[in-house]
This record gives sequence, C-alpha cells and structure tokens, in this order.
Amino acid sequence: MSAKGLLAVARAAARAGAAVLAERPLGPTPATRAELGAVTKSSGSDWVTDFDRRAEQAVREVITAYRPNDAISGEEYGHTEPEHPSGYRWSIDPLDGTTNFIRGIPQFCTSVAVEGPAAAGETRWLAGAVVAPALGRTWYASAGDGAFSTVDTPGIPQADLPPASGEPVRLNGPLPGRSGRLLATGFAYAGERRDFQLGALAALMPHFGDVRRIGAAALDLCMVADGTLDAYAEFGIQEHDWAAGALIAEEAGVPVRRPASGDGTNHPDWTVAGVLDLSEPTETTGPTGQSSPRAHSLLPTPPVGD
Repeated sequence: MSAKGLLAVARAAARAGAAVLAERPLGPTPATRAELGAVTKSSGSDWVTDFDRRAEQAVREVITAYRPNDAISGEEYGHTEPEHPSGYRWSIDPLDGTTNFIRGIPQFCTSVAVEGPAAAGETRWLAGAVVAPALGRTWYASAGDGAFSTVDTPGIPQADLPPASGEPVRLNGPLPGRSGRLLATGFAYAGERRDFQLGALAALMPHFGDVRRIGAAALDLCMVADGTLDAYAEFGIQEHDWAAGALIAEEAGVPVRRPASGDGTNHPDWTVAGVLDLSEPTETTGPTGQSSPRAHSLLPTPPVGD
C-alpha cells in the first residue's frame, strides 16, 4: 500500500477515535471522575479515562480491518504483534490531552501514525493524522506529499461528518520574520525532570516573545505546521505523543528533531519542531528533512541519569 493509501487508513482510524471523544458529556462545569471513568496512573496529575480506552479500541478496529498484519503500539493497550507481521507498525495516542479532556478544555485529540520499511533495512514514518473533535480541526500528512488541514464542524461527532469535511489547506509552517514568536512546550508531572524542563524554558525564552502550554504535544506540533505557533520543544515525551505531529510538521517544511528512542520514560530526549534560535542556520539532512544539530543548538543537556 502506498503512503497515500496508508494515510487514508490513518485518517479513518483517527476519526474513529475522535468520534468516541466527541461523546464526552458537555456542561458548564468539568465532568466528574465517575462520568468519565477517570483514574490516575503515575501521579495525581496523570489521568486515564474510559474514553482513552474506548477510543484506542475504535482506532485499533479500523487499522486491523484494513491492515490485519500490521503491528500496533498504543498508549493504553501496549504493543500488538501479528502472527505474520508485514513490517509496518502503527503508533496510537487515542486521547492526547487527557487532563484537558477531563476539565473541559477543548485542546485534545486522537493521533495516529504509521511507519514502514525504508532503504537499507531502516524504517521511516509514512503517514499520520490528528483529529481534534472539540476544535473541529484535522491535520494530516503522508511522506513526500505535503501536510494539510481541514476545518470541520466543532461539536458534531466525527462519525457524523463526511470523510473530509471542509476544503483541505496545504500547510507551510510558521510565517518567516514574524515578531513576537510563540514557543510551545510541556512539563513532566513532577520531580527533577520538571525542574530541568523549567530551566530549559528559561534558556529558550530570550529567543521568543511568549510561551504557550497547550497540553497536547500532537496539537503543539500541528500548530507549528500550520503556523499558529513558531516552535515547539519538549523533553521526555513518548513516541505516541509525537509520531503523527512530527511527520505533519516535517511535511509542512518545518525543521523537526525526533527523539532517538520512542521510550520517553527510560530514554528521554528532546522533540523539537521549528527554529529555536533565528541566528543559527537551519539545514536539513536526509530524505525525511530531519534537521541538523545546529538548528537546535540551544537545547540544554539533561542531567546525568535522566
């Protein structure tokens, strides 16, 4: 299947997950833990809900229906390896921005991406889609074909919308030369890693006019791709957080730095989209447009052991 064919599956799967999220009870105050089936995981700020689980199930059902021999890695149900693997693997975040979702903040989404064989036995990211049902926005890209976004109808479950509501707009990244540049970032739930992230933010801020903490890494990356934000940098996030959004930003022509490992817990690294220091040259190397180290030379080195 071509990258465009894989993109069609990614978009269908992301819409299926987002349709589950669109069922969230609406009201003038945040929904209760009981209404959302919410429990904490690693800390009192790290949540998972019944919607996370149901959305991942919906995404998996779509992928499996079209691609039964592909591996799937999801935030809630882990890694599934088929009996006869195809060499393709999907990375799913069924609900990126769970805290936003619980509190009724509309910045949350379903993120779906797929990687597959490339030259010399390596793999590359081939397609990705991000659907934010409360915002009425979809972002998507396939390798070598550019990145696009549609404005959908907020408040209507994605399952009730046409497959591609609204005219797609090609994305070209941030507007060059714009003053008051905006940097997006995020933070760990507690501990030394958060302290490191706060120190890193202080080092980056002289190069930006202001900062935004959206609360969903996939949306941060997509908002750099569409030019809403100028750059994004965060340390220690997981593969499912960045897999789709990084490809979308990359296909929009944005310099992207992916972590060396998909395991942001045991092998944390920086995820970056956009130019952090305008005085540094922005170069790309390789077919994926991975930015050179010089484009992100401002990134602080993490403490030993993190």
